[in-house]
Amino acid sequence: MTAPGIVLLAHGSPDRRHRDGVERLARRVHAAVPSRAVHTAYLDHHGPTPREAARRTPDGAHVVPVLVTPAHHARVDVPAAVAAMWEETGGAFTATAPLGPDPLLLQGVGELLARAGISPSRDAAVVLYAAGSSDGAAAASVRRLLDHQPDARWGAREVAALDGGRDVAEVAASLGERRILAVSFMVADGVLRDRMARRCADAGIDLVPGTLGDTVALAELAAQRAGSLAA
Repeated sequence: MTAPGIVLLAHGSPDRRHRDGVERLARRVHAAVPSRAVHTAYLDHHGPTPREAARRTPDGAHVVPVLVTPAHHARVDVPAAVAAMWEETGGAFTATAPLGPDPLLLQGVGELLARAGISPSRDAAVVLYAAGSSDGAAAASVRRLLDHQPDARWGAREVAALDGGRDVAEVAASLGERRILAVSFMVADGVLRDRMARRCADAGIDLVPGTLGDTVALAELAAQRAGSLAA
């Protein structure tokens, strides 16, 4: 029996860089599980829409929300998208948990730091910079992830958010004079990461290049999510 396909369901953005990043992630997921077809769909701004993706795999698929926090989109928009996919073809579309929170996301953060030539140091602090959510749930989920996965190699690890959490400048002020490294805790590049870069520059903080979508860890995590339904 052919294994069900995988649909990576991302938020979408008016910025093409977001879609490019998700498509690169899809190629890496397919490389990790070559026996399964991997498609993409987007909740907003551009296609393929969930209904369009459903028509590409009409018998059903495992839908992996490419969201690194379990905030509003994961709780509300993803179930609605999966329901639309069922309605479109009658296929067996089943959503997995979103990608976050999960320890592999922190492994992805480590990949980005290592790729930038940065080794763990007690003299440096790492700030995970999330897009956030209006109700604060996104930033809170990243904080819980850090609390459950301590790492004594760094001087501190904190969370900042564009919305619904502490601003990166406020976080930096609380950390004192030590070196501060910010990492974009998001899947792909785009307008939100541009905002992060500007705020980090204004606060005199180094923003590490790249996003989680370009890490081995995130592709592995997406493949694991889909595999959890296939088991």
